[in-house]
Amino acid sequence: MSVGAVAGAGNDTSSTKDLFSSSQNDLGKDAFLDLLVAQLSHQDPLEPMENEEFIAQMATFSQLEQAINLNDNFEAFMKGQSLANYASLMGKEVTALDTDGETELTGTVESLVLENGKTYISVNDKTLPVENIIKINNPKSI
Repeated sequence: MSVGAVAGAGNDTSSTKDLFSSSQNDLGKDAFLDLLVAQLSHQDPLEPMENEEFIAQMATFSQLEQAINLNDNFEAFMKGQSLANYASLMGKEVTALDTDGETELTGTVESLVLENGKTYISVNDKTLPVENIIKINNPKSI
């Protein structure tokens, strides 16, 4: 049974349009399940879905779910990697632009913070994005 046949069943295409009108314009696993349930509930009882079709759709759903899980794991890995990349800044003296984008602030990196996928440093009790660093000062040799 085609997707068009499901959309035509009951003459309610607004619910089908809602499945595809997400902010990212992609079909997520919840929308996929909704579509599958709609397809099963609107199929012709005299010509039900073939087992092969159903198995193929379930395999597609399984692949979709695995891809989503892989993406989630990769995002978590990247967040940890971001902190690891900037860990060498701990205790170093840096010069960074303040939040106004003009004033330079020099001080020792006291901490790193990962918030909303962005990495921030704490210098002189101010939290600044790492992108604001304009200079990493070499420690003075004794």
